[in-house]
Amino acid sequence: MSNRRRLARERLEYYLVYLILAYRRLIWIVGLLILIYALAIIVASPLAGTATLLPAIYLLLLGNSYNIVVYTARLGAWIGTLWRHDE
Repeated sequence: MSNRRRLARERLEYYLVYLILAYRRLIWIVGLLILIYALAIIVASPLAGTATLLPAIYLLLLGNSYNIVVYTARLGAWIGTLWRHDE
């Protein structure tokens, strides 16, 4: 049973990596737009600007780094199969 769970998790991880890589340019563009917005809003409110800056940096890393894509897919697959009970 544990092999079946591991196989489902690996299959979901592979699918998520493929999906993120397919939309890599779009993720990078969205991250760049959020970065510009965060830099504009940081002048008015440092807390809101910083809170917006962190997802922007993450999206830019996701658009540029294959390792970040793999780790994100692993985390997503783990969360996706966390409460799955195959009987």
